[in-house]
Amino acid sequence: MPRSQPVDGFSLAYDRHGEGPPVVLLHGWPGMRTDYRALVPLLDGFDVVVPDLRGFGESDQQLADPAEHYSAAGQARSVAGLLEELGLDAAIVAGYDVGSRV
Repeated sequence: MPRSQPVDGFSLAYDRHGEGPPVVLLHGWPGMRTDYRALVPLLDGFDVVVPDLRGFGESDQQLADPAEHYSAAGQARSVAGLLEELGLDAAIVAGYDVGSRV
């Protein structure tokens, strides 16, 4: 399981499958990246990136101001950092629940 470089002190665990146009799948609460295990194989022909958001699954969990670090904006900073690290300039992003807010 790869991990991203930290953003705001949080490193994200993520899975990456396939090749093609990038698709990012964001889970909801109280989920994690494995919520998409049945969907990922159906996305043949895409580069699918599925992270655990901050505080979920195998991503970093820290005592931090929730309004700043666990908000949609805070989560989005980590996801944007991961996309930048992976060299993905643009991606299709899909999510449910909290993931849709990010």
